[in-house]
Amino acid sequence: MKTLTIYFFVFCFTIGLISQNKKERVIYLPFDIPGKQMAATIPPFGIFIENKYKSESCGCGSILSHEKIHWDQYKRLGLIGFYYQYISQYLKHGRIHNHWMEVEARKLSECK
Repeated sequence: MKTLTIYFFVFCFTIGLISQNKKERVIYLPFDIPGKQMAATIPPFGIFIENKYKSESCGCGSILSHEKIHWDQYKRLGLIGFYYQYISQYLKHGRIHNHWMEVEARKLSECK
């Protein structure tokens, strides 16, 4: 079990190093994401957005702009750091209120 855990962390670290400088890949989904969520950033795979928002520009206040901030957070924190921060903040604060990653993404993507 200990060896498996070490392999897992080496694998995650390697994926993180390989994909850290990777440009985001935007994938428009042909179905709705369950719940109120319209998009999700899932490093290192990409940004997933419901297809009905495909015509929305990447300007201020857009879903894509918000998700690109999350991709920048991933590049800044690395793969493991991104997931650790996002999950720990989610468990502590929920998805929206006082979750520093969501607060930062909303603030940086809003129109000024």
